[in-house]
Order: sequence, then structure tokens, then C-alpha cells
Amino acid sequence: MDSPWAIQTNGLTRYFGGRPAVDSLSLHIPRGCIFGFLGPNGAGKTTTVRMLLGLLQPDSGWVEILGQRMTPYARDLRRQIGVVLDRDGLYDRLSAWDNLQYYGEIYHMAPGERHRRSEELLRQAGLWERRQDLVGGWSRGMRQKLALLRALLSNPPLLILDEPTSGLDPLSLKMVRDLITSLARTQQRTVLLCTHNLDEAERICDQVGVIRSGRLLLQESPGALRTRMSLPQVTIAASRLTPPTIDAVTALPGVRAVQQEGGHLTVTLAQPEVCEEVVATLVAQGAGIREVREATKSLEEVYLQLMQQEA
Repeated sequence: MDSPWAIQTNGLTRYFGGRPAVDSLSLHIPRGCIFGFLGPNGAGKTTTVRMLLGLLQPDSGWVEILGQRMTPYARDLRRQIGVVLDRDGLYDRLSAWDNLQYYGEIYHMAPGERHRRSEELLRQAGLWERRQDLVGGWSRGMRQKLALLRALLSNPPLLILDEPTSGLDPLSLKMVRDLITSLARTQQRTVLLCTHNLDEAERICDQVGVIRSGRLLLQESPGALRTRMSLPQVTIAASRLTPPTIDAVTALPGVRAVQQEGGHLTVTLAQPEVCEEVVATLVAQGAGIREVREATKSLEEVYLQLMQQEA
């Protein structure tokens, strides 16, 4: 029976200079999942990726990819992984077309399939007319797009992407984001996305894992993370918000904080049920309420809060 996990690690540990760069890391990433791997610089993300690819051996623990144990000799397994690392790995003196053909040969793709797949990807990315250009003169954004196409060339079931949208203009960023989402949703590919772009992670990731100082702090969906890290909040649009009215709301036992911006209040609550008491107090004080809606923190706000707690 196939493993349900695209990536599984157990107690993964690697030391440098006597200090753990990755410390007892255990991940379980389901097949078909877009997984955002988040953490500050130096947290251990790159070391983890190198161990996932079999390029660096752990001091203890193990890695399984697509149900198979990763070893330095697992070449066939590595061929099932498409990779975009921090360096794009493109050859400046080759054209875009020749770069794809070269990597297709490395992956032992038949010439016909290699040509068909290259044309399909280049057209999809809007690079077909530039296929004969030497990539040495390309912008970083164009190179990133071509590096992603190279990772997709052999139709791998697993993609490991390190900052794949770095340097892209908004239209190209949307194209890459839509492509990643489509791969996972319609073709059941798994994507491990290392990114500092928390808005991007929130938009497309099914799960996120947050790592700091080599240790995994948590792994869950962005929504569950926001819920666990946040007290409930409501935003209230109202008129006649006088200082005595604000004071009356702030004094309620179930209210933790009140922020006012013009005719809007953001009220942090101990429990969601306190919202009814807040609204009743505002009405009793003569405020005219136009709208009450739940306020949620962004993933970026929750991430920064988590980093502050662990500092």
C-alpha cells in the first residue's frame, strides 16, 4: 500500500560545529498538499531541504519521500522531485530551449516527449517567443520562471521550491501562483514551498510548518494557526462614538482591548459571546451601529506574534 505521505521525516537532526542546524524535526506532509515551510533566515529550512533531497546526510533520524527511504544513492527517487533552489542553476550561454533540453536529457526523457513538454511549458509561461534567447541576458523574474519550468519538465509528483516567486512582477507572480495551485489541485502533485512571502503562503498553502532554531514549532493549516494564536476580535462600524462610549466598552469584563480608527472599533474579546454585550453597551450609550463583523489576523501577524513568543 502506498504511503499517504509525500514527505515524512522522523527525528531529523543535523549538526554544524557542534550545534544543531536541524533538531529532531518530524514532518508529515500529505500527498497533494501545498505545504508552506516558514521561518526566519538561519532557522534550518535550507539544511532540511538538502537532507530531503539526499544531498546532505542527517546525523540522526530519517527521510522518506513518496514512501521510499531517501539515501545518497536513491537516484531514481530524486528523479521524481522537481527542484527550484535559491540559485536557479541555469546555463547563461544556453538558450531557454537548450536549457530545458539539457535537463530533459539528464532526466532520461525521450526526445519527442522532451520537445513536446518544453513547448507546452514555454507557451504556458509566455516564453515561447524568447525560447532561442540566451538566458544570460534575462531578468531575474524571467529566469525564475524558466527555473520553475525546468522543475516541471519531467512531470514530477513532488516539487520543492525555494522562493519561486522572488523577483517576479505581479502578473508573473500570479501566473506562477496559479500554476502551483493547479498542479496540486488538478494533478495531485505535492509542493513544499519555502517562502518569506506570508501573503503568498496564506493564499495557496493547505498547511504551514514554522521552524525556528532548527526545531518545528507547529504544523497546521493557516486558518487553524490564526485561530490558535488569536483571541477573537470584532470590527464595528458605528456613529457617535464618544469617549464615554469607548470607556464603557473598554470597562466590560470580557473585553481585552479596544482600538478606534474614526468610525470603526476593533474589539478584542476573551470569548466570542462577549460581542453581544459590546453591541448592547454601544446601543445603550447612544451609538448608531452600521455593521458588526468578525476580524481575523493575517498569517503575517500571527507569524510575527509566534516569533516574538519564541524569541
